[in-house]
Parts: sequence; structure tokens; C-alpha cells
Amino acid sequence: MHLINEALARAHCMEQRYVAERDRHAYRLVARRRMERKAARAARRARRLATAVVAMNDRPL
Repeated sequence: MHLINEALARAHCMEQRYVAERDRHAYRLVARRRMERKAARAARRARRLATAVVAMNDRPL
């Protein structure tokens, strides 16, 4: 009986570890996508600002 309880406890621990690792992986994936979207927005904003600066410098005085 003692060995059965050990096996059940070990299986439960392994399952909990698997679930925790899966959750960490999902969290990292969401965080990476969020950072990629943030970087893309920053790049678009930088391009718009650069275009505006060039357009202002090309204006005749």
C-alpha cells in the first residue's frame, strides 16, 4: 500500500510540474507576442515621425 501511495504522489507531482511548465510556456508566448506588437507600433511611429521630419525639411521657406 505504501508503494501505491508513493507512486500516486509521484504521478501527481509530475502532473503538477507539467501543468506549471505548460502555463509558463503559454505566459512567455503571450508576453513575446505583446512585446512584438509593441515593437511594431514603435517602429511605425518612428517611421511616421521620420517621414514628417523629412517633409518639414523639404518645405520651402
